[in-house]
Amino acid sequence: MPKPPLFRRRSDPILLFGDALTAVAASYVAYRLRFEGDPRVPSSYVERYQWATVLLALLFVLIGRSTALYRRTALRHGSSNLEPAFTTSLGCGAVLLVGNNLFFSGDLSRAWIGLVVLGLLLGAVGTRGVLRRSRRALVPLGVGLERYAVLGDDSASRRLSNDLTRAPGAPYSITTSLSDKLSPEELVEAVLAQRLDGLVLPPGKADLGARLAHGLSGMGVDVLVAPQFGELEQRVASIAMLHGVPLLRVAGMAPRRSAERVPARDQTRHGVAIMGTRGVPANYGGFETFAERLALQLVDHGVATTVYCRAHYSSESSPWRGIRLVTLPTIRSKYFDTVVHTALSAMHLVVTRGPRDVVLCNAANAPVLLLLRLFRRRVVLNVDGLEWRRSKWGVTGRAWYRMGEWLSVRLASVLVTDAYEVQTYYRVRHDTDSVMIPYGADLLARGSVAVPDAVPVQPDRYALYVSRWERENNPLMVARAHADSGADLDLVMLGTATYDDELGEQVRAAVGARAHLPGAVFGDGYRGLQANALCYVHATEVGGTHPALIEAMGAGNLVLVLDTPENREVAGDAAVFFADEVELAERLRWVAALSVADLEAWRARSRALASDRYSWDAVTATYLTVLRGDGIS
Repeated sequence: MPKPPLFRRRSDPILLFGDALTAVAASYVAYRLRFEGDPRVPSSYVERYQWATVLLALLFVLIGRSTALYRRTALRHGSSNLEPAFTTSLGCGAVLLVGNNLFFSGDLSRAWIGLVVLGLLLGAVGTRGVLRRSRRALVPLGVGLERYAVLGDDSASRRLSNDLTRAPGAPYSITTSLSDKLSPEELVEAVLAQRLDGLVLPPGKADLGARLAHGLSGMGVDVLVAPQFGELEQRVASIAMLHGVPLLRVAGMAPRRSAERVPARDQTRHGVAIMGTRGVPANYGGFETFAERLALQLVDHGVATTVYCRAHYSSESSPWRGIRLVTLPTIRSKYFDTVVHTALSAMHLVVTRGPRDVVLCNAANAPVLLLLRLFRRRVVLNVDGLEWRRSKWGVTGRAWYRMGEWLSVRLASVLVTDAYEVQTYYRVRHDTDSVMIPYGADLLARGSVAVPDAVPVQPDRYALYVSRWERENNPLMVARAHADSGADLDLVMLGTATYDDELGEQVRAAVGARAHLPGAVFGDGYRGLQANALCYVHATEVGGTHPALIEAMGAGNLVLVLDTPENREVAGDAAVFFADEVELAERLRWVAALSVADLEAWRARSRALASDRYSWDAVTATYLTVLRGDGIS
């Protein structure tokens, strides 16, 4: 087996520089402490300490290399560097003691050597701890400390690679993919030859992962397998012997935190408040549609429901269809709009002694949990998808969302996720369970609502795209693919670029002659476009269950869906998937030439899946169970 080279990782030069600097700093501080207040030290003695400092810097790096201070585990969360740091520091001290008699005539102070050893110990542990926690800060400087490869080139591997590289700011890079046709021995050689920090395997490769981990043992290379949710339900507790037969004793792998942390108290007798959205009636996005439909369903079940609305989105007076609307101002800004309004909503609810049960949307609003829980509100928090992956957020926005995740799993009374992929993320990342409740969709009969007059298209002769125009929703990809496809069908793109004017201009410049951009459309106009489309295009990368996608399925549309784990979970075998712009153009040409019989077969498949999984009645029933505390596991 080939041995890894002396300095094989991108972090090694940084650690080498840090260790040399640590040695110099430890020597200087020890010198100052040892001779503080003493008469002036002769220059000959000072020169000897300077040479000893140079020797110490060299020793610290070389001995550290042999005692695991430069191994991959030195920067791994959960690992301790105390033992190799202690060994390295003690080794440097021993060499200094011997060298003091051989080369420095015993002139080096033993107190100075002792202080140096202590400084090296603290520095070795500290520099690695700082680097471990600050790797993301190096990304804007173009420094990604870790390099990984993904195994395989099939659809599952491509989805995994896309998922790993989708979010900006990752402190690693995916440099290549390795063929899954290689034997475990050949894969081990390839990983070492390319100096990788790790190999990532798609789901279902746990057995191969175990063999690779054995082959790479001691090489400081991670072997990571993407989990399937079912695999998180068991773990090996111990090994048993039954009459000479070795067996694995399996135990449940319950997460440390349960989905329900605070049991229900008043069974929604005092009503339910919904906050964290822009308000109802829905005129913006998925959470607003969710708030509207959930509120209407709760009212139908006799639950007094209050929805907090933002002043610049509110279009109705209270009450609206039995829902109490509370309209409050906010700061109209990408970063402050949501959190400021939710904070005001929480204070209003507490001061006015509003409902005791709260449905809070979006993990970014998690800081208000402190106030709501302090005043004994039971908060059901729908965390949404992994919002920090969205490209519109800078470092501050991503940090805020990550803080929101951390607070959510610790302060929410009940944690709700909207897809199994998101549930798996919280299970693995935060060691917490959650209640998985998807969004709902109505079953809309084909042609039951007319196409709005403002959009000049013919029924069954256009593709529909619905989304806010953000980078990770890929409106530019859809516009270009349609323009390049030459397919005999129009394209209707609903939505606007709320926070990215440059993207809006790029989309308008890229669309073909048969594209229509009516902006945001709601109500009967939106339903009419869904009920008459030839197909629906879903190109969103981030999030869990997207309302527009399941609404398109409920309307019996053939759906063309970007291949991501979340989208594949939601659409299943009812969708036709595409991986990129070129493949989407091919899919559009295929749809335009599809026979009536084949088209109806795909539509029936979409409608059946929407009816089975995404009924608003089922969604509301689950939320009522959560709010009333009836049988939550």
